[in-house]
Amino acid sequence: MEEVQLPKAWLISPSSLDKTPYDVSALANFEKLTELWNESGEVMIFLHPKEAYRGPSFRVESSIFAASRKLTSMVRGRLNNSLPATNTLEDQTQQMTLQLPEQLSRPASPAPMDGSSQGSRRMSDTFDERPSQDVNLYFPLALHADLASSHVSLDVDDIDQLVAVRNVFAFLTGQSLVATLNTPGLFEIFLKIADFLQRYEFSNLDGSTLGENVTTNFKDFVANFRLADIRTSRGKTMEAIILGERMRSWDLYNEGFVHGVGNYDEIIKLKSPKYHMITDTTTKRLERATLDLNSRLKTVRTRLETFEFPSLFAGIANSTTSTESKMIHFKAWKASFLAMRRHVMTVYKEKYGAWPPSAKSKKNEFEESGLNRILLQDVYQDFSDLYDALVNRNSITTRSADLAPSSDSTGDDEDVTVPALRRVMDEYDRSQPPIQPPVPFDTPLLPSLVGTRRGFETLDPKKQKKENVKRLANDEINQALMQSYNRDGIKSTPFLQAFMHFERQTSRGKTIEEIQDLRNGQWLFMYAVIQSLPLVVVDAPNVRWTKGVEYFLCEVPKGTPPWTQESHSRGWYAIAGGAGVVSLPSDVIDHGVEGIYRRSHCWRVAEKWSGINDVAPMESDETTDDQSLPPPPVLSADDGISASRSSSPQRNSHRQSVHLGLEALPLPAGVAPTGAKPVKASYDPLKSFEAILGEDDALNAKAR
Repeated sequence: MEEVQLPKAWLISPSSLDKTPYDVSALANFEKLTELWNESGEVMIFLHPKEAYRGPSFRVESSIFAASRKLTSMVRGRLNNSLPATNTLEDQTQQMTLQLPEQLSRPASPAPMDGSSQGSRRMSDTFDERPSQDVNLYFPLALHADLASSHVSLDVDDIDQLVAVRNVFAFLTGQSLVATLNTPGLFEIFLKIADFLQRYEFSNLDGSTLGENVTTNFKDFVANFRLADIRTSRGKTMEAIILGERMRSWDLYNEGFVHGVGNYDEIIKLKSPKYHMITDTTTKRLERATLDLNSRLKTVRTRLETFEFPSLFAGIANSTTSTESKMIHFKAWKASFLAMRRHVMTVYKEKYGAWPPSAKSKKNEFEESGLNRILLQDVYQDFSDLYDALVNRNSITTRSADLAPSSDSTGDDEDVTVPALRRVMDEYDRSQPPIQPPVPFDTPLLPSLVGTRRGFETLDPKKQKKENVKRLANDEINQALMQSYNRDGIKSTPFLQAFMHFERQTSRGKTIEEIQDLRNGQWLFMYAVIQSLPLVVVDAPNVRWTKGVEYFLCEVPKGTPPWTQESHSRGWYAIAGGAGVVSLPSDVIDHGVEGIYRRSHCWRVAEKWSGINDVAPMESDETTDDQSLPPPPVLSADDGISASRSSSPQRNSHRQSVHLGLEALPLPAGVAPTGAKPVKASYDPLKSFEAILGEDDALNAKAR
């Protein structure tokens, strides 16, 4: 072969500055490539027609083709035809011919077709018995050079084609990839690899991946080269979505989609041709998710830019005729609420320079003005810390997202305060869609004289009332307030310290009843803020690269992956109080309003306080093929469920279901934080979590 100036090539490295030169002369001369020559391999790869009479370039094991039906058939001797060369790499690589040193005629045993997502592993069973002789596999490329000539001159395009095929086999065997001037990065390289893999029908049995070997090797590349870290680049965000689709990588696709929705407007402004490489299914999902995110943000901005919640005191708290209005100091609650609002506004203006913050001021480093993700997560953390310090961990909610609370009261001041407080919160939760589910523990600890005065609890009610309306000294106020905090929930943060100082200042010269009214008003303000935030501050599940991101990462790609045929993924969930399971759309359970709130702080700590913090993280057994799942137990009119729990799918023994009416909720039926034994609830698939709790309370009352 005559001397020619070969094009520049280099090994791809995780360090963008490290470009180790790669000598393509062996590849251009159709000689053996050391890094792709496995002496134990039984398949020799030729990058030219048989008529060129040149040697093999690679020697590999046939197991790397386990997920490709076409290549499997060729290696097993089912495909012996030779096709003429064409001008595209995709068509060129289809022109393969198979030649054995001695004819190999043993047929392959078909892989079992059971619909399992572990199909790639089963397909590898095809190669349990290796060919007894070496297999010559020809990949004739449509090169510009005449390989029959004794003097061959390969141009840049020819070298690029050889490098592209070399990269395919390097990827399948876990070797380094080679870049050229025409394919300078992993995105361009993997587009060519993906075309090859799809052309040769690499797939597991249900089509969810390109096979176990491809999935494992691609995960390694994603991790080593941080392909999922797309925080600083709109272009890389689109690349992640595209490669996720082409390589059938749900992890990379999910990361790209979530970041893509959060940064959607900026991506559209870029007007990159890469955007048109994204499938129509995904672009439609991006558009819908962006509309949903904008709707969520509109609600949050309306409430938190001024910390105004007009619906909170528009119902029962504004009534002058209700029973509660004659016994509850709603005006005092509202005055405390407004004082808390002024305090929080002052604290945040001092911290950020203004509220809402302005970008790049002296007191913050935000790139954009307004309420961004980092800011709102800080606010959520502040109010979560306050919640932990003030919440009554022995008072589980009696409210339900399905039913309005009862307005019945006993006429006793102590008995009516908590129901009235819950009714105010419930009216707020229902004030606009979507309805916010009530937090599991939704009332505060209240300051009391029980811990500050000896024998107070032994006094008769009349004397206690007299003491409750007497003004307290500052020392006794401090003592009463300190005893109304959860000591293990107090963190040394500026926000909490400012609140405690504020509470002491506002409590000076007050009676214990007035201090309790102050606490209820402060609690309502805290509740209104903390309930406004989960839909935007709870990041989508399994998103890894989140630190420092100002745009929101809360929208998930709903439905099945765009490379599969089914429109909805489904999962198995256990029924609360029963022995059966149900198959439901995973999106409804995991990514609906209730699912998002149950991943938020108030539900997570409720699991801990209720003694079920050892339950595995929320997940479901997802599948895209209903036929691949075992059927649920048959319902019986006599006993509700005829099959036992052992008949449920066992693909994940630590599954936790989180949806109204399903088992393993953060606060399951029968939980009793006061120490009472749980009560087993009867089976009713339509019954909500809160309704079950209400029945449990009734059972406990009867027991007393």
